[in-house]
Amino acid sequence: MSDLLLLDAPFGGQIGYRTLGAAGDWLVLIHGWCGSADHWDIIGPELARNFRVLVLSHPGFGGTAPPPASGQTIAAMGAAVAHVLDHLDISGAILVGHSMGGPISTETAIAAPQRVAAVIGLDTLSDRDYYGRVPDDEIRRRHEDFQVDYPGRMRAMVDMIVHPTTEEAMRARITEGMLAAAPGDFALDIKDDLFFWNAEDRWPLVTCPKMLLNSLYVARLAHPEPMPCFAKTTIATYDSGHFPMVEAPAMIVDKIRSCIAHLVY
Repeated sequence: MSDLLLLDAPFGGQIGYRTLGAAGDWLVLIHGWCGSADHWDIIGPELARNFRVLVLSHPGFGGTAPPPASGQTIAAMGAAVAHVLDHLDISGAILVGHSMGGPISTETAIAAPQRVAAVIGLDTLSDRDYYGRVPDDEIRRRHEDFQVDYPGRMRAMVDMIVHPTTEEAMRARITEGMLAAAPGDFALDIKDDLFFWNAEDRWPLVTCPKMLLNSLYVARLAHPEPMPCFAKTTIATYDSGHFPMVEAPAMIVDKIRSCIAHLVY
């Protein structure tokens, strides 16, 4: 893939981006926690057969300059994505936000409703243990627990959310990529703000068509009590793990196209 182009982010640091494809509506692929634009290397070119594709590395991830503490928030990252849309004069964008990218795409749609046509959350948002407001004491506990053995906790997390059929080499590549995406202390501070963020407050503010596309396997870990804000949201499912863009790329390309057809066309 080509090198990222860099743009100063509104709240500090830099956001990196690259584009694929020459025709069609804009599809914006928004990575999750400890991801980067490279997470989409397999499926981006395939989606670019039908869309113009924009992939991003959030400030501080994927080798981009990190923001100061005031910019280490979900809202700030959403504003950074909106800034890229403004910079490229993109309108009618379809946002696909994976994992933490679900909240970020939510914030982008709130910040720039005139530029966003639809939002698709990819294995994200519906679990209140991650995307509802987590109590402060629990946020501190999770931070300290992960900090004790950052590489070990990262691998354990990956093992929990990839599909049982995902091979060891793939698990190792996912873990290594996440560890390399950002310094551990910075990444954990970002994760703290993710737990502080509250879908109940923010999801209802998204006015464009929206839906979720979530893993049946990962859903086994979710809090059993659904959040009321998703009562009227279509939640489609797929049969793979949390990282379908590498675990089952052909399948998730078809699912994303189907969701776009449902929401937009």
